[in-house]
Amino acid sequence: MFSDFLGHIMNVIRTIQFKDYIDILIVAYLIYHVLRFIKQTRAGHLLRGLIALFTLILVAQWMKLSAIGYLMTNVLQLSFITIIIVFQPELRSLLEKLGRINISNMLQFSKLSTSESERINLGINSICDCCTDLSNRGIGGLIVLEKTTRLGDVEATGTALNSELNAQMLVTIFFPNTPLHDGAVFIRDFKIVSAGCLLPLSQRLEISKALGTRHRAAVGLSEISDAVIIVVSEETGKISYAQNGEIHIGITPLELKNVLSDNFISDKSKEKTEVNN
Repeated sequence: MFSDFLGHIMNVIRTIQFKDYIDILIVAYLIYHVLRFIKQTRAGHLLRGLIALFTLILVAQWMKLSAIGYLMTNVLQLSFITIIIVFQPELRSLLEKLGRINISNMLQFSKLSTSESERINLGINSICDCCTDLSNRGIGGLIVLEKTTRLGDVEATGTALNSELNAQMLVTIFFPNTPLHDGAVFIRDFKIVSAGCLLPLSQRLEISKALGTRHRAAVGLSEISDAVIIVVSEETGKISYAQNGEIHIGITPLELKNVLSDNFISDKSKEKTEVNN
């Protein structure tokens, strides 16, 4: 019996062509990311609700409850429209992530010049020095580093500065009671573009209540972009960063430097810089 079953499985495998393997891998990849998307958003609760509706419809059909079956069927049809309306932010985030896929980066065709790499390294060091200073002084800070997703709408909410990036400038902006200290500093291409920027707050319920508005704002922007958002807590002095909808609490300045280097300097550029140094 088992040998027959095993022989049947082997026959099926032999009939599978190379394109079928590609098809299976793509479908598995899509299912994995859909399930991950459901787990990380409110869609999990919605999925349970849809399963409950399907169950009620099946029970109504089995028991021949025509009124309940008719009602549940129409509610289910309307629920698909509700999904688009209620989960517009999540769907937008999913589509933006698909649009951010960069083939050249995936294939490692692009790399930075040595001078550009050195300029970015100086900017990263300035940001880490600023966060260390803010942490030691107990001053809150919120820094947005733009990547491939253009955030002109966020930039426009602040005051234009167009300043060179250095630690002293950043600390001065976040110093208490200054006009721009409450908002976020917006950095593009390692230049301070604007300050006092307003960020969208995350609506996720699973975020710890112990985290303040800065942390929720950092997560909110990371949900709709690929930006790296750094937070320095005014209460605890802890340095954190948010990216891809997740926040990492209490990292060291060295860990922050590694995160920024991984995001803004290609591996080949880092190796070239280390050799030259």
